[in-house]
Amino acid sequence: MKLSVFSCGFSFIVVDLIFFLYKTGESMLDATTRPYLVRAVCYEIFKDEKGKNETTCMNLNEYPVLEDYIQSQSANYLVYFRLLLNIPAIALSLFCGSYSDRYGRKIPILLPSLGSVFAVLLYMTSNLVPEHRIALILGGSAVQGFFGKSSVITMAVNSFVFDLSDPGDRTRNLGKLLAMNFFGLFMGSLFSGIFQDVLDLNAAFVSVVVLHGASIMFTIILVDETVNRKEVDEEDRKSRCELCEVFRLSNIKETLAVLIKPRSGNLRLIILTLFMISLVNQTCKVGEMDINLLFVTRSPLNWSKSWYGYLLSLDYAVMGLCLFIFLPLFSNKFMLSDVTIMIVGIGCKFVRLIWAGFCDESWMVFLSVAIGAMAGMITSALRSLVSKAVHTDEAGKMFSLLACGETCSKFLGTVIFVNLYSVTAHIFPGIAFLVESFVYLVLLGILILMFRDLRDLQSCDLLQSLKDQPDYGATGNHQSKGDKRLPEIDEMEEEQPHPSMYQATTP
Repeated sequence: MKLSVFSCGFSFIVVDLIFFLYKTGESMLDATTRPYLVRAVCYEIFKDEKGKNETTCMNLNEYPVLEDYIQSQSANYLVYFRLLLNIPAIALSLFCGSYSDRYGRKIPILLPSLGSVFAVLLYMTSNLVPEHRIALILGGSAVQGFFGKSSVITMAVNSFVFDLSDPGDRTRNLGKLLAMNFFGLFMGSLFSGIFQDVLDLNAAFVSVVVLHGASIMFTIILVDETVNRKEVDEEDRKSRCELCEVFRLSNIKETLAVLIKPRSGNLRLIILTLFMISLVNQTCKVGEMDINLLFVTRSPLNWSKSWYGYLLSLDYAVMGLCLFIFLPLFSNKFMLSDVTIMIVGIGCKFVRLIWAGFCDESWMVFLSVAIGAMAGMITSALRSLVSKAVHTDEAGKMFSLLACGETCSKFLGTVIFVNLYSVTAHIFPGIAFLVESFVYLVLLGILILMFRDLRDLQSCDLLQSLKDQPDYGATGNHQSKGDKRLPEIDEMEEEQPHPSMYQATTP
């Protein structure tokens, strides 16, 4: 469904705002719920000592030995919490990718915010029912997961932007979405700390409901559907209710087939390679965040956890600003190809990791944030490039696979790099960073080897988009307004501006 230029511009603003509200609320909720679960475990341990319960659990930092014990007891619950949060979300994302290609993006955009509102109700109830506090918290995480969490909304908003973007502007528009992601994470982390320090837990939960409620209202009222529903098979529409179509098992099969089905030329290899690069990049990104926490809280830096929070917030803010300022310049002003932008981002990431491995002063750690700021462009350029390798009716499926890969990377990054750091920290604390830098060097080599194929892919997609324009090749008086192409002169149709020297004669 094509919208007018004004409608497209307004739709981009609306979907950016919705994604920002969602990511702010999600970040606030995650940053609030995890410490709350740790305190809930403490309350459970001291449930028979009501006087000691409240004072001890609210001031665990004053009892280091007890804090270590509570942390170890909470570890299993945090694992359950993360599994309930992410595994159902991965499954729903695989279902919703194919569904959104047929029925539209609006419902997948709505679902995660609805799930977060219902989850917050359970979290707030857990504060009122102490004897079932842990069960209600885990139940809330399961509700969030079953409604798709960030996996589904990321797939939906990226597909929405794909539907409305011309290939030449797609990288910039996807970059704005990713910037909203970073700004939302920054604001959510910041607000969570402020609300918990200045107000209380329930105030933070209410704020999350307000943010997700606003996201829901904007989606219902302001979002226009971009998928032509007339293309849905009439027989399928009559045989099942539309919402039941989300859970068709064939949806997963169709989504996975996008990766492996035969394609012309070497397109299948390109898609598989880009998917692998996305998975590795996200795994390294998550791993870097985890080992950063361990790195800065040990000697010689000895940071407090609050300082790490400031570092993380600064990292999100700087990457978001970089996507807003530099990505449009690279993509639209300097006309750099997506693969070139990826190479620039990976190069900056490589330098940052080398630098981070040898940081022994706090200023060096903060400087590393600026060095790696352009690494945020890797994801937006990669998503744009992948979208140009698949057919228009496969966008939702492809973005759902990328979102699932990003969710899986949260487990892989933690398992791989935290274990690597724990094994090598006594030898040299920066080894884990140097290993990551080597991984990015390999990715850089792959992109250089495939540079021509990836650049040609983007060029072919741009040419195809021009051919799809209704006025492509129009000449003479049929040329559309505002088209700056030189007209072709049809001598049978156009009048000559000056009389000929000699009159034409008919033989």
